[in-house]
Amino acid sequence: MDNIAVFIILMSAIYAVIKGIDVRIVLLLSGILLCSIAGVPFKVLDEFQRVMGEGKIIGPICSAMGYAFILKATGCDKAMVQLIMKPIMKMKFLLIPGSCLVGFITNIAITSQTASAAAVGPIIIPILIAARFHPIIAGSALVLGCSSGGNLFNPGEPDIVGIQTATSAPIASIVDMAFLPEIIAFLSAVCVFTFLAYAFPPKSPYTYDFPLDNDSDKPEYLKAIMPPLPVLTLLLMQPGNTFAKPILDIYPNGLPVPHVMVTYSLLVILLNWKYISLLTSEFFSGIGYGYTHVISLIITASCFIAGLDSVGILKKIVTLVSETGVISKIFSGFATFSMALLSGSGTAPSVAFSQSVLPSIQIVDTIAAIDLGIIGAIGATLGRTMSPAAAVIIYASTIIGFSPIDIVKRTSIPVLIAMIMVLLFFIVK
Repeated sequence: MDNIAVFIILMSAIYAVIKGIDVRIVLLLSGILLCSIAGVPFKVLDEFQRVMGEGKIIGPICSAMGYAFILKATGCDKAMVQLIMKPIMKMKFLLIPGSCLVGFITNIAITSQTASAAAVGPIIIPILIAARFHPIIAGSALVLGCSSGGNLFNPGEPDIVGIQTATSAPIASIVDMAFLPEIIAFLSAVCVFTFLAYAFPPKSPYTYDFPLDNDSDKPEYLKAIMPPLPVLTLLLMQPGNTFAKPILDIYPNGLPVPHVMVTYSLLVILLNWKYISLLTSEFFSGIGYGYTHVISLIITASCFIAGLDSVGILKKIVTLVSETGVISKIFSGFATFSMALLSGSGTAPSVAFSQSVLPSIQIVDTIAAIDLGIIGAIGATLGRTMSPAAAVIIYASTIIGFSPIDIVKRTSIPVLIAMIMVLLFFIVK
């Protein structure tokens, strides 16, 4: 009887997410119901309290989001995009892959996909449409660039932080291990997308007028280099780099992400000292945004995990992943892919998977645990990139004046091929 009740709860949760109910309340209520079936309803509240004050998760994510808000307020994000786009604009055959690359790079610095699209979209979309590409292609290129995994190269990204807290591995090492498979995923998706854009252009008629921004201002190089600086600093300050020895003597495991994000935030604020109060407010608004839109997902996902653990499902998932070799990798990828496709969120499935599955595997094999975490993170990222419920797709569709499904039709094949390529990489690794 309990098994039937658990099945009904899980199916109801999926249905609720598909119907557009906020995934956070779905995860929270599902966790409460599952724990209640197991006779431990207060376990969810204990988990809620624990995660909402988890500094290892909150610090990196919220400080990175605070920095992203400062970049937007000062125009640093736009300066970086304009600098990158200038050479690409001169070569039309590079416009589609180049636009995807710009979105990808922006998503490294600004880990929110929708925020990245908001920074890049007003520049990329007019350029592509002015070059006679259909608006659906322009919007899809924006989504593919901003949502296909650049955020996984940011040490403050929740997916990476989730793997780190589950495995206790250094964040820099996790980012290093994610580099090649994520690049394979991105390049595979972009190549397929570019080919399909030229070979099978959309046939939907349009009269979309998007004026090209003829910004003749000189490039602002100082602003343009600010977005990637924290990421470069964190990657360069890894244990073993001799030139960073004085700092590594103080931080033997590498610089903490919040230290770097706060330091660069202060630098940008001081460089724009005339607006010191406004930028300070923006920084803390970014921290609040990160807690509201990201940490809340992690909290409620943890409550759902507590429910799965209470009824024994978690143990079955861990057993399946840890004992079946190649199948475990395929399961890891498509489990998070499917959840992200249904929910429109890449963060919740990825973090939930890392927290529930990786700790027990890490005890036996840390590298295998990190690999599965990376597969899960990339799977969730790609699943979101073809979900009509994803905020970044809804945003892009609003800009171009077409439906989210029109964009999904363009991202689905490239994304599925990218997922297959990632799984092949880890299978033959």
